[in-house]
Amino acid sequence: MRKTLPVISTGAAGTASGGCSTAVAKTPARPGLPRWRKRNLRIALVRHHDLCLNTRQITQIQKRAGVLPHLGLGYIHTALKSAGFHNVIQVDTPALGLDSEGLRKLLADFEPDLVGVSTTTPGLPGAVEACQAAKSTGAKVILGGPHSEVYAHENLFHDCIDYVGVGEGITIMPELAEAMEQGDKPEGIRGLVTREHDGGAAPMVNLEEVGWPSRDGLPMNSYYSIMAPRPFATMISSRGCPFKCSFCFKQAVDKKSMYRSPEDVVGEMTELKDRWGVKEIMFYDDVFTLHRGRVREICALIGEQGLKVRWEAPTRVDLVPEPLLEAMAGAGCVRLRFGIEHGDSEILKRMRKESDIEKIERAVTSAHEAGIKGFGYFIVGWLGETQEQFRATIDLACRIPLDYASFYTATPLPGTPLHTESVAAGQIPADYWDRFVQGEFDARIGYLVPDAQRRAQAAYRAFFLRRSMAKPLLSHMASTGQWRNTLDGLRSLARSTSNTDRDF
Repeated sequence: MRKTLPVISTGAAGTASGGCSTAVAKTPARPGLPRWRKRNLRIALVRHHDLCLNTRQITQIQKRAGVLPHLGLGYIHTALKSAGFHNVIQVDTPALGLDSEGLRKLLADFEPDLVGVSTTTPGLPGAVEACQAAKSTGAKVILGGPHSEVYAHENLFHDCIDYVGVGEGITIMPELAEAMEQGDKPEGIRGLVTREHDGGAAPMVNLEEVGWPSRDGLPMNSYYSIMAPRPFATMISSRGCPFKCSFCFKQAVDKKSMYRSPEDVVGEMTELKDRWGVKEIMFYDDVFTLHRGRVREICALIGEQGLKVRWEAPTRVDLVPEPLLEAMAGAGCVRLRFGIEHGDSEILKRMRKESDIEKIERAVTSAHEAGIKGFGYFIVGWLGETQEQFRATIDLACRIPLDYASFYTATPLPGTPLHTESVAAGQIPADYWDRFVQGEFDARIGYLVPDAQRRAQAAYRAFFLRRSMAKPLLSHMASTGQWRNTLDGLRSLARSTSNTDRDF
């Protein structure tokens, strides 16, 4: 009999107060059989390189941004261990510096029975390479990740993929592993799609019932970020986002909210510092300050326990009141990543940001005054964006007290309102992603304005090559040790300067 994790309630009472409730099943909280029963199944969890035609980032920055740990695979690893599967490895090829042949040799030596590969839609070509390498060893292969929900059946076009996981891999993988070991057919597993069966989507689980993501066996010293000193780590303290930005794809599980307790969050932060010696923790919640009372409790607990570690987090400009910023700064927050997105009010409305220029200016200024550095995310080349609207974005980024900025090109990912609008406007083929998923990898999806790439490059130059940025950049490089990556990126941006900049 399969045993499942408790899931987040989807009933009306579950999130009415902005929190979450846990519907605990009658079976034990952890998946699988008791810990004392060890399984012989050999399992590999793989993240491969992107081979990404459809990146939103420009080349000069993408190559130097860094390689961050994959939290999703870490949580799946923990769930498998709790289910009694201990012959499990995580293979992070970007961190290990492995190409597809190196991955194939590593998997051949390990002789896995089951290989799970994680991907996003733009990163599918690299994931298919990993699946091919895994299949060559004779293993069963399952593909998962946020990509899989939109194109579950289309993924099975590739012979190297046996299963597709939709929704919560934390529950799908232990149940699939148990079915394989017991010789059962896997078709009854919720969230598992095969060529004969559609298992729907596996629901969100309470991460506190899973445990902290496993980092054992990972090359922790090989991870780096242009934004952080080494060693560093990534974490999530909550899941889900109630907002509906038109460029963002949401899985079914993303539409609900789940919050870890302050004690659990600070406990993991403490372990990261004490066991792994991390100097900075990067939170990758959708919106870290969505539940502001819980953030205050986290900050208070950090102070009570005397935990000294730098950390940063993503948020929205309308969710950072000044008292909260002061509490976060006092608890070690050194940077907030703001989803600003644009400097033109009309495009902000079309993005469904529920924001405005005044809120943006106030939030970034308040964070700066509290001693927290500001990182702004921007999207350029939006559908129908004029040069005047683009210049408004550069003007805003340079006017407010941001220490860092990232300028992405608008990319209509499948399942997003932006994709629907772009198809309706005749800017992209309606079937592009269908063809992409089935192996036509030779062309990037079209930009929504012809010079979107040049606009992004011009925005980076305008922001980072200002004289006023010299001191902040030197301070950043000194505090993070990221001298080479930062200087190489700046030199590359400077070399790409052309007379066409005056057009903007």
